[in-house]
This record gives sequence, structure tokens and C-alpha cells, in this order.
Amino acid sequence: MSEIFDINGSAYTIAAYMRVASMAISLYDYLETLPTAWKFYKEHYKTRRISLSAVLFVLIRATSVLVLTISNVGFFYGHFTPETCRKFYLLPPTFKVLQVMVSQAILGIRAWNLSRRSRVVCYFLLCVYTTSTVLQWITSIHQREPRIGLTTHHNCRAYNPRNDLGAWTYYAIAVVYDFATTGISIVYLLKYKLTSNSSMMSKLTRMMLYDGVGYFFALTAVNILNLILYKGSAQNIQTAGASLAYCVSWIMSQRLLIHLYDVSRERRNDSINEAITITQNLESARDVARAIRTQFEQKTGNGFELTVPDFDLSTHHEMSESHEGGVQVRIEHTVKLDRRLRTFELENYSRTGRHSRETQSRR
Repeated sequence: MSEIFDINGSAYTIAAYMRVASMAISLYDYLETLPTAWKFYKEHYKTRRISLSAVLFVLIRATSVLVLTISNVGFFYGHFTPETCRKFYLLPPTFKVLQVMVSQAILGIRAWNLSRRSRVVCYFLLCVYTTSTVLQWITSIHQREPRIGLTTHHNCRAYNPRNDLGAWTYYAIAVVYDFATTGISIVYLLKYKLTSNSSMMSKLTRMMLYDGVGYFFALTAVNILNLILYKGSAQNIQTAGASLAYCVSWIMSQRLLIHLYDVSRERRNDSINEAITITQNLESARDVARAIRTQFEQKTGNGFELTVPDFDLSTHHEMSESHEGGVQVRIEHTVKLDRRLRTFELENYSRTGRHSRETQSRR
């Protein structure tokens, strides 16, 4: 048992370097994505709307920061007592599962939307997600005991003496789930790529294919590495591999959302440049008052989301003439006449987006 917590041995040194590396990479990515995150938060604050994309974006950042911080505190802090370790030891595995739940939810919702919200795909993904979540909670929490380092550096961790449902089972489940959701996404993306003649759709599907495949291979490689470590390495190195998995899961999950956000933002800017102006003559004083009032009211509909375009609008020209009271008022309003495909329907996570599509289909 002493080699498991051998602070002076090479296992501890390797584990410490791996943990420091994972924290450094995570910190760099966090700082690099701060400008994008700030733009996103500011746009949601202005529109006063909270989309599912926003919730997932905030949750993946929050849970990742917490799990990396808590797990490394348990490893590097050397003054745990049996009492404090008993209160602390379940925190790292708890936040580990919370982070992977958010990451897997992003993959699952992405695959469901790519299937055009197929009911069969929805039931399948719900079943796989629920099963994976339950098994991951069991393998991370069940039969865990608090253990303190046996040398002068009294760090704290959760330990499974029986190893019946060890952490390696957790990573095997994660690989299966990632394979299932990524496979569904790739099938539908290839279908859209082969059947669409739109250059924008081709660009979008290519980006999502690269992101999805990159996510799968990066995270699967880390999970397989953890499977190998948990089968034949000292437990200090095993937990360090878990820290690396937290880092990769955070970065890749966040990138899936950020890349869609950047493309949606680019498309919105293009839409502004292609905007047209329409005019309308108002007939009565009541219409004039209403038009003037609306210019000063904050528009809260169709707030900007990570994956939903703002300027996906269709307009028609309405004009009327008035001679009431000898006064004629002319109102000009700039809108977007979109002639391209609704390429971002695939990633619409909101009820608002679904309602707007149903309204346009009835038209």
C-alpha cells in the first residue's frame, strides 16, 4: 500500500508533472477563449434571454474549473487529517461526473438536432445518456473510501479497495457513449454534405465534421490512456491521467460550441451588410404613435444564441397612402432579405427557434 502513496517515488513526480501540465493547458485555453465568452455573455445580457446553448456553455466552463481545482487540491495539499479527508474525498469524483454529464449532454443534443429532432434518435440518445450517467455515478462513488498519503505529505483521495467497479469501467462507458453520439452526428452530416448544393451548408458541415471527429479521437485517446493506466500503473499516475481527461473534455466540448458561435456571428455580420431598407406610410395618428414608441422599446425577441442566427428574416413590402389631417408620415426600417438556406436550423436548441420555423412553414 505504501507504493500507492509514495511521495518520494517517481510515480508521484510523474503524476505531479502531468497535473501541472493539464492545469497549464486549461488555463491557457480559458484565457484564450475569454474574449469570445465575454462577447457571448454581453449579447445574452442585452437580449435578456437564456438559451440552452448558453446554459451548456456556462456549465462546461464552471464544472471544468471546479473539477480541476478540487482534484488538484486533493493531490497537492499535504495537510489533510482523517476527519478533513473524510469530508473531502468524494468531492473530486462527484465533480468529475458532473463535468462529463455536461460534456455528454452537448454531444447528445448536437446529434439529436442533426437528426432534425428525430423521435427515434431522441429516445435512443436518452436511453444511452441515462444508462451512461447512472453507471458513471456508480463506478465513481460506490465502495469508495478516504485514504491519506502514508508519508509526510498527507494528501487525500478516494480509494476503491475491492476494485469491482473501478474507474477503468467509467472510462470504458465514456468511450462507448462518445462513439455512439459521434457516429450519429457523422452519418447525418455526411448526408447533408452529399445532398446540399449550398456553399454555406458545405462549409458548416465540414466544420462540424472536423470538430466532431476531432473531439472523438482526442477524448477517446485520453480515455484509452486512462484505461491503460488504471490497469497497470501506480495510482498516483492513474489520478493524473484523470486530470488530463478533465482538461481535454473541457477544451473539446467548449470548442464545439465556440466554433458554431463564430460561424453564426460571421453570418450575422454578412447579413447586416446585405440589409435593405423598406418604407411604409402610416395612415392614422395611432399608427404614428405606435411606430415612434417601438423605436425606443428594447427588442427582446430572437436573442442571439450560440447557434441561432439573428438575421434569418423574410420581409415583404407594404405601403399605403394617407391624407388624414393633411399629414403624411414615412417610416423607414432596415431589415434583411435572406436568400440563403437556413443553415443553422440543425443546431437550434431553443423553443423560439422551433416556433419560428413552424411559423415560416405555415406561410
